[in-house]
Amino acid sequence: MEYQPDTKKITGAGGPIESIEPDSIAESIGLQSGDAVVSINGRQLRDVIDYRFLVADEHIELLVHRGDDEIVFEIEKDIDDDLGIEFSEPLFDRVRTCNNKCPFCFLTQMPRGMRKSLYLKDDDYRLGFLYGNFVTLTNLTEDDWQRIEEQHLSPMYVSTHATDSALRAVLLGKPDVPDVLEQIKRFGDMGVEVHTQIVAIPELNDGAALHQSIQELAALYPVVQTIAIVPVGLTKFRFNGKAPQSIKAAIQVHETPEWINENWERQPLWEESLKLQSTDVAPATEPDLGHCARQLVSADIPLRCYRPDEAAKVIDLIEPYQERFRAEFGISLVYPSDEFYILCERETPPADTYDGMPQYSNGVGMTRDFLDGWAKAQRRLPAKLKRPAEVTLVCGTLITPLLQRVIDRLNQIRNLEVHLLPVVNEFFGETVTVSGLLTGQDVVPVLRESGAERAILPRVMFDHIGQRTIDEYSPERITTESGVPVAVVNEPEELVRYIRALARKA
Repeated sequence: MEYQPDTKKITGAGGPIESIEPDSIAESIGLQSGDAVVSINGRQLRDVIDYRFLVADEHIELLVHRGDDEIVFEIEKDIDDDLGIEFSEPLFDRVRTCNNKCPFCFLTQMPRGMRKSLYLKDDDYRLGFLYGNFVTLTNLTEDDWQRIEEQHLSPMYVSTHATDSALRAVLLGKPDVPDVLEQIKRFGDMGVEVHTQIVAIPELNDGAALHQSIQELAALYPVVQTIAIVPVGLTKFRFNGKAPQSIKAAIQVHETPEWINENWERQPLWEESLKLQSTDVAPATEPDLGHCARQLVSADIPLRCYRPDEAAKVIDLIEPYQERFRAEFGISLVYPSDEFYILCERETPPADTYDGMPQYSNGVGMTRDFLDGWAKAQRRLPAKLKRPAEVTLVCGTLITPLLQRVIDRLNQIRNLEVHLLPVVNEFFGETVTVSGLLTGQDVVPVLRESGAERAILPRVMFDHIGQRTIDEYSPERITTESGVPVAVVNEPEELVRYIRALARKA
């Protein structure tokens, strides 16, 4: 699960200090947890990026708020010395919200009543730089561009979806999108590298449009470092459960009353935007967004998930480009996400095809990394356990065939009985098959009814700090409510260590 800001801690009153590193400069001058760092050398801090940029000086003047008091600290240090401050949140002012209405937006596919941060429609380039969150670049100001250049915020992570302006306008749900290719070229002039992603929708941007997008993005290499192609994900809450529905309906759902709140700024509907632009430009004329945009917005093109045969066609489209780019650039450059391979039951490519897996957190290369890690880690498995033990591995339904290989190997260990427990995602619907979106309320009853002695949960079920699922379950809560002791495992080596620990028990 990608990083999600905690808006309660973003007050606009400086950066609140979470903790102070022992024996650090911050400790020596008396900074405390709960203090808020407001400025450095007279420059207001907007976020942790400003802090890192401004703290790299030999003489700094820190303005700190402690309750109602203002305290100024004069510090002399080596230019590379950090102060030893850990902030509660990386953003100090406000989260930059999204002004798009993407028809596949995940936020409109969730039920109400979950934690507030899950409904935060963020599109903040700073989170892209800090955590690899993808942004659309549709809300950048000239000040933002100047800051990116000044502080050299590289790399940036850009949701492209299509390079054709008219089609991209449809995919972002608004007619007035900037030219993403020109934006990427501007990054290149600044020396900023870019990772891109395309959320592919069957019969919309995955045929001729995908060819065009790959070719035009590749023409911007080496500014464009990667192009990830990921399949659209749809839950049973799409349009309040009324499926299938059109692209146009998906755009308009953003403006229904239940989806507008203080974190979700209302934007004009497509038709309203056209009227506004028409008034601004020429009262008697409609801005020409191209035949493609006008046709797509009015058409009943359904949103749906990929079929196995369609997933195979996407891979077949991409692989010749990978061969060409490896010959030209020395890297594959464009990568289908793992879900495409799993869906059509194809083996994922060798690890070197992924060129260091720079889009790992986007589901590109995770499967190959797991399989290769398992091939290495399993050599350290014990031959037997001292006494009989049973273990259950919990997962989403998508990864089941691959994990069965792991189960088969573990069951060769004497006195060890291992079961695989694929959990159908009842919360989001059966179309959501990844382990990362499993909820505690789906796992608990299935685990309770399984009769398992102990269970292993996938780390990707939990947030970026490993404490809670999307529906607020901790590992401890799952243990309590299911009656089954659980452990959380992130990679093959951790799984092997878990089994070895069982083998040592008398």
